[in-house]
Amino acid sequence: MELGASDRVQEDKLARYFSWDPLKDARFSGSVVGEGHIGGKGRSLLFGMKVLRDSGDEELASVEMPESIFISVEVFEEFLEQIKNLNDIIKSDPDEIEKVFLAYELPPYVRQRLASFLSEVNFPVAVRSSSLLEDSLKYSFAGKYRSRLLHAEGDLARRTLLVENEIKRIYARTFFPTAIEYRCKHGLGEDKMGIILMRAAGEWRGRYYFPTTAGVGYSLNLRRWSTRLKAEDGLIRLVFGLGTMSTRRGYARIFSLTNPCLRPEGYNPYNVMRHAQECFQMIDGIKGDIVTYNINDPGVLDYLWKYYGKELGEYVQVYREEDEKGYWENLDLTYSKYNVDDTRKVCITFERFTKHNYDFFKRMRKLLGYLEHSIGAPVDVEFAYEPKAKKLELLQARPLWTESQTVNLDDANLIGKKIILKADRMVTDGQAKGIPYLVYVDHKIYVTATNKYEIARIIGEINKKLGPNQYILVAPGRVGSSNPALGVPIQYNELTNCKCIVEVGIPTLGFMPELSYGTHFYSDLEVDNVLYMPVFAGEKDNVFNEDWFESTPCERLPGLGIRIYKGKFDVYMSCAKNVGVVVAGEDERNGKDMDNR
Repeated sequence: MELGASDRVQEDKLARYFSWDPLKDARFSGSVVGEGHIGGKGRSLLFGMKVLRDSGDEELASVEMPESIFISVEVFEEFLEQIKNLNDIIKSDPDEIEKVFLAYELPPYVRQRLASFLSEVNFPVAVRSSSLLEDSLKYSFAGKYRSRLLHAEGDLARRTLLVENEIKRIYARTFFPTAIEYRCKHGLGEDKMGIILMRAAGEWRGRYYFPTTAGVGYSLNLRRWSTRLKAEDGLIRLVFGLGTMSTRRGYARIFSLTNPCLRPEGYNPYNVMRHAQECFQMIDGIKGDIVTYNINDPGVLDYLWKYYGKELGEYVQVYREEDEKGYWENLDLTYSKYNVDDTRKVCITFERFTKHNYDFFKRMRKLLGYLEHSIGAPVDVEFAYEPKAKKLELLQARPLWTESQTVNLDDANLIGKKIILKADRMVTDGQAKGIPYLVYVDHKIYVTATNKYEIARIIGEINKKLGPNQYILVAPGRVGSSNPALGVPIQYNELTNCKCIVEVGIPTLGFMPELSYGTHFYSDLEVDNVLYMPVFAGEKDNVFNEDWFESTPCERLPGLGIRIYKGKFDVYMSCAKNVGVVVAGEDERNGKDMDNR
């Protein structure tokens, strides 16, 4: 098929993006240690800074990048040459691999450059992976390698050694099973590792170091929660404190960049409270590592008030409940009389920040749109932002791989079929027909189960028994949550054969899907083309056909609340209509043991 003019322009832009060499740009060449490629993450970030500085737009050109150096893959290869029995070592368990790598030294010229950098940057630093394969348009490697934020007190030699060891740990991760399995799954072969050493974004506030806000941003909003939004509007996932919280399946505020007041969770005070961030992360200057605090913990609010004063009210509100009805109070009006009790709870809602910082959202939309235009593909970024100083720092910028298919979802698709699940938000285009299994976690059993981690592991075993794309997983709350009270704590590598994930919201039991587009979990879903939709039981235009789940024959795993239905299940999802459905057909195998299939 002949390419159109628009397609050729995009290809030309991508070709320029991939061929750009920071070593040939005097503005960046001095920050490169070694010769050759600096890895995908590093080169993408520098390309992003190049086009922003060259944009001619003051808002874009003023975006900053923390002081950084970029260690090339040549150093990685030079390091590996010391390890004579590497092929045998990488067959060992991860702890042994890391132990061996830590026993060898980086080249002297690299150690000297690290010491020089750290002598000038006496702040916490981020040591980040930047492998060759992270330059891929399709594979994000999100969370597959190691990145570390740390701070070291003491003399320069000690600080340098600490960073050296982190670099060697990242090198070792190249050969860990998680990374090898991911590369094998996608037929990617070997990888080579570059390193980014960067001053951590943020400021010292007493003992702790952190940015006021940080997050991830996408030039395309692929999971819209309202038909009032368009994919090209873009979206950000924002947290208070270190941005490490924004890439996990935890709480963060999701904003559309054209309508930031439109909340995915709606406006009911209780639902907003359930989705609001409470925990945030900082770097502890004494411990030298990341620490996590809940804003409701004793003394935490007083600490934040000391450094922010009334500005804290831009991000934080107090939830109160009286007569079984919830409402919000502004923190700056209630701080002096605030006491933690059963009727009050502090939450990071960003409510007043949203109303007072429309310039920030416009700036982010402009930045994401310009990077997409310059690279020739949708982009995702990581950033930190100090609202008072209007200081925006770019921490990562790379192409975002997307793939969609045209889906004609109308009544004709559904004739003679029983709808068992239906969603009305966060739906992308996709369909799958004739899926033979549906694995269901009964919320009534799971909510009181004391063996929640065992339930997750059993699902992983079921996953191994089934072939690729052989089942739909339906579970309460957040699949993959680190907190088992919020959802089944299954790891993504235990879902390798899953074709579709449906998260069921049961508000009365505390189970709510977390619309966490932008996390590492969802990056994996996108790359592996796993369909996803959240269903909110009892809400308008949502269907959770509990009668079907209760009356249809299935295999039940006693004591686990896991049921396996066999049939012919179809999934239809339309981004344009923001509707997704799972329909069920009958199959004579229902109720028989899965091992006898």
